[in-house]
Amino acid sequence: MTITQTPQKFSPAYNELVYVVESTNESQPNYKYICDIYAADGATRLARIKRIPQPDGYGLFDLHRILENYVSFDIDASTIGFASNGKSYYGYVVKFGEEYGSDPSGPTQYLSLVTDTKRYIVNAVFDFPDFIGYNQTDWLIAVSTQKKFLTNAPLSQSVRPGTNSWLYFMTDTNIVSKLVLKTYNSSGTLLSSYSLSNPDTDMSNDGNRFLRVPAGPANAGTAFSTTLDGTIDSYTLHLEDSSSNVISEIFTYKINTEITKYTWYRLHFLNKMGGFDSFDFRYLSRSKINVTRSNYKKYTGTESGGAWSYVSDERGYSQYDTLIQDTITVNSDWITDAQAGWLDELFTSPAVYLERSDRSLLAINIDTNSFEIQKKANDKVINIQLDFSYAYDRYRQRQ
Repeated sequence: MTITQTPQKFSPAYNELVYVVESTNESQPNYKYICDIYAADGATRLARIKRIPQPDGYGLFDLHRILENYVSFDIDASTIGFASNGKSYYGYVVKFGEEYGSDPSGPTQYLSLVTDTKRYIVNAVFDFPDFIGYNQTDWLIAVSTQKKFLTNAPLSQSVRPGTNSWLYFMTDTNIVSKLVLKTYNSSGTLLSSYSLSNPDTDMSNDGNRFLRVPAGPANAGTAFSTTLDGTIDSYTLHLEDSSSNVISEIFTYKINTEITKYTWYRLHFLNKMGGFDSFDFRYLSRSKINVTRSNYKKYTGTESGGAWSYVSDERGYSQYDTLIQDTITVNSDWITDAQAGWLDELFTSPAVYLERSDRSLLAINIDTNSFEIQKKANDKVINIQLDFSYAYDRYRQRQ
């Protein structure tokens, strides 16, 4: 038996994860290919799939609907420095066998005839045109190259002092030595440079392949023991190897100290690559409360001593349940074409959090069901409006 096609070592969990195998025995009676999916240890079996041969004799298996159940996401406002994304990936091993034969008791099984190497899925999904061109090397931080963080966000962003954000990345070598922060004044003159060492370089630990680093003024400032506020104009972040070669994209964050009469809402959302991106809504916002009441009816009046009497404050209808749902409508500043395209990922994200004033995170749900990707050539200026609700209900006392 031979494996003729495998997924890439690092593959998006929510796209097809295809294996193709062949066997010289496929013409045997009652023949089926057997695919056993194991955890990264190669011993814990997760699932078994059987397939009859394709018309040309090959065995075809798509494993993504099974393995996608083993990934989730990682976000934690309390972590400082390099952190592993243990929920955002899953290592697995696949073993192939076969069964055939005409014995009345059933075909004979020949298991684990060929075993694939350990591979990984990550909590990512690509639209079809991008998936057919997917190449893991575009996203793996490696030597002598400047590869992508796990985001499609614009490389230049505006940030408010005292807020958090993160950059996520993956690598297959111990090349990432440090995260480098550089601060600049309004003339573009370098003010200071800082570095934060990566302690997670042991590749025998799978979790060290999938990391995130602080990127916001609050958490990056804490990690580098500096202050990122209106005393600087901007700062940049990138990864370097032990020889100080830049091995990642360079993100630029411009400090925004604008004073506005409106409440700022900073949202963190799961992006298509499995990391969390961040965006501020800085302008007009409106809050709405939706109340659902449940009532029961009872007779008015009370019997006492053989007489039926009434009092003015008794109820014919009483409220036994009150469900309260809060909805917030927020508006952005003017944004660029690149931001408008990227924010499709916010509107469609299944996991979104509101950053509170104490930097803690509150789960919310996006209620807006349609999003027009505007362009300046058509609309001159662009801003976006979004409705969200808290991911919990509120209640009142029962009567």
